[in-house]
Formats: sequence, structure tokens, C-alpha cells
Amino acid sequence: MLGVVFFVSGCANLIGFTGADTGKRVGDWVEYNVNHPGLTIKIIEPYSEELMPISTEGKTSPSPLRHTVIFGTQSSQHKLEIVGRYSKELYLDNKFYGSVWLGDVLIRDGSLSIDGKLVAAVEN
Repeated sequence: MLGVVFFVSGCANLIGFTGADTGKRVGDWVEYNVNHPGLTIKIIEPYSEELMPISTEGKTSPSPLRHTVIFGTQSSQHKLEIVGRYSKELYLDNKFYGSVWLGDVLIRDGSLSIDGKLVAAVEN
């Protein structure tokens, strides 16, 4: 029997844990699974020799819970921010995409989908 071990980085707290795996290559893409309480988050980026390791930081204090994920290449970095413990505000590259309590979030090559629906940034 062969066991598979993967590395997860992040922080733990009383409501769950935040973090991300190191990703896996699937054809010409790399898939990352990001952990955030109440959300299933997948980031899919085109494979490149320049891809940076995914970086994740979760903070519970000062309130509200803030989870920041940096991914992409050195020349084209992306930042996903999830703000909130229950109702979670989603920001990609400093643009607001909406709030969600629970759900599936997919970021593929710079586009964000929530529960299978492509979402545009909300204009202020």
C-alpha cells in the first residue's frame, strides 16, 4: 500500500484552518487547493517554469478573519483576499467580487467563479 503525503501551509484556529497545498500539475496547468472555513477554493494557473510557490497567511486578530493567498509568477502575481469569518468578502487583485457564506470558489487564469458562475468585479 502506497501512502501519499502533501504539504499544507497555513494557520489553525478555533473555527478551522486556512492554508493551501503545494499544487499538482495537470497537463499544462497547476491546481492548488486552498483551505478556508466554509469555502472550497481551487486555483488553476497555466504551468510555467516561473511559477512561484503559493503563499498563504491567515490572521484572526484583529477581527475580522483575513486570509491572503499570493500566487502566479514573479512578473504576474495575483492576490486573493478572503475577509470575514461567516460572511466572507472575496477580493482578487484588490477588486471586490462579492460576499458568500458557503460555497465553491474557482480561480482559473485570472477569472473568478462562485458556485460555477463566472463573477465580474463589483464597481463601487
